[in-house]
Amino acid sequence: MDWKFIANQPWLWIAGLIQASIGAFQAWYFFRLGTRLLEKHGNYHRKEVGGIVRGAVITSIGPILAEIFVMLALIIAISPAYAWQREGVGVGSVFTELVQVSNAAVGAGQEFGTESFNMMGFATAMVVVNVSCIGWSLGAAFFTRYLGTAREKISRGDTRLLAVISVAATLGIFGYYAANEANKGGGREIAVLAGAILSAFLFKLADWIHLPRLKEWALGIAMFGGMMIAYLVHGGSQ
Repeated sequence: MDWKFIANQPWLWIAGLIQASIGAFQAWYFFRLGTRLLEKHGNYHRKEVGGIVRGAVITSIGPILAEIFVMLALIIAISPAYAWQREGVGVGSVFTELVQVSNAAVGAGQEFGTESFNMMGFATAMVVVNVSCIGWSLGAAFFTRYLGTAREKISRGDTRLLAVISVAATLGIFGYYAANEANKGGGREIAVLAGAILSAFLFKLADWIHLPRLKEWALGIAMFGGMMIAYLVHGGSQ
């Protein structure tokens, strides 16, 4: 029996549904908790909370599109059910997934993408890619409760310092990934540069035309625009 038949069986879809349901419940629970805290203790009116939620939803469009592209790549490389199951645990990198599958196949004495890759190789890959997520899950489960205390100790109660640390951390994270992609050259470099220029332009444009809401769309437009410009310039090659 071909491994691709097994890779699209109902049990994989069910496993992905369970994981996605857990994530959806957590998102709903913390959304409800956060909105109630804002209204009760943050002195925010319902209309202001609605504006915050709207901005968050709009800003998430770009990252969601990126996740859709990740899933499409996994669907093509492996199977729709595999992509669904992996996305249930928040996969963000096609490269990492394929490397894990390839390494698992080597461990089983096979090679992913060739005729030697069979059900045993796929089963090994499923174990490896899912076990690799356990560390992150355990870290979040055991240490998230202490992050608030750590934040207070680092900022020493200074809200301005906390804001600076948050901005610096965000710039560091996105800068790290952007630099890594740009260093690969080709279409990736063009996408990074085009996205950065588009984002800066959109923020300035929002100030020029006095339309603050445009900033909420800037991330999604810049990400999508950067990818389209890279595709047009490089013809789809990396």
